[in-house]
Amino acid sequence: METKPVNVARVSNNWYLLTGLLIGLAVGLLVSLLLVPLTNAEALPAELDPAAKAEYRLMIARAYVAQPNNQRAESRLALLRDPDPAGALVTQAQELLAAGGAEEDARALAHLSAMLSIGALSAP
Repeated sequence: METKPVNVARVSNNWYLLTGLLIGLAVGLLVSLLLVPLTNAEALPAELDPAAKAEYRLMIARAYVAQPNNQRAESRLALLRDPDPAGALVTQAQELLAAGGAEEDARALAHLSAMLSIGALSAP
């Protein structure tokens, strides 16, 4: 009985695919975890730093001046979770003027604060 010789080269040639796949996965995992880790650039408005919160308040005030939608402005301000939203707006307007900022922006902040203080925003 004659036995066929096993082609060792043919069987071992397929191992490079599996080896390459495993090495590629390992290198990809190391690169993604150690060299270039993913940073989350998204945050809730309440989690922002004070400078970003000030910018967010200014955007709310500008949007309110452009299109006075009471419910939208109130809901956006609520996302900041400020203890006194009207006071925060007034303080920011004063700081903006003291720093030589745009008077139009300070007026927008003051206008929104006034509307919030008199309760115009909470009325339906």
